Amino acid sequence: MTARRLQRCWRAALADRGSSAVELAVLAPALMMICMLILQFGLWFNARQTALAAAQAGAVVARQEAASKPGGWQADAQSTARQYYQKLNSTLLKQVNATTAAAAGGNVYVTVSGQVAVSVFPFFGLHLTVSATAGGPVECFRPAGQGGAC
Repeated sequence: MTARRLQRCWRAALADRGSSAVELAVLAPALMMICMLILQFGLWFNARQTALAAAQAGAVVARQEAASKPGGWQADAQSTARQYYQKLNSTLLKQVNATTAAAAGGNVYVTVSGQVAVSVFPFFGLHLTVSATAGGPVECFRPAGQGGAC
């Protein structure tokens, strides 16, 4: 290499000084936002799973008691769902609400809903809600001589 070529290469290298710092300053906020979104999704998903577990516990009671207690299974299923959520000792949801519903065809459902208590983006006013429903057919004993009635 001649001295002129070496000098040109040296000047070209000096002209790019600081470009890495500028690139980092531009990309760092986007990378931080992506990491925060991943954390928020993880919190929402975990809250959804706890709500679903509580709804499933309430649905078990609803399916078992709907045939034997036609007027009282709703309160039992709702309290079971709330108690199950409390036993999980989770603080992911606030204002946990359990509701019941009966559908045609002998199906019963329990829905547990609430608001995600932890927000990674409190400055945006992000308030995520979670709702999970579980249910199934009413379980009842059908003796052979009664023609299929409970």
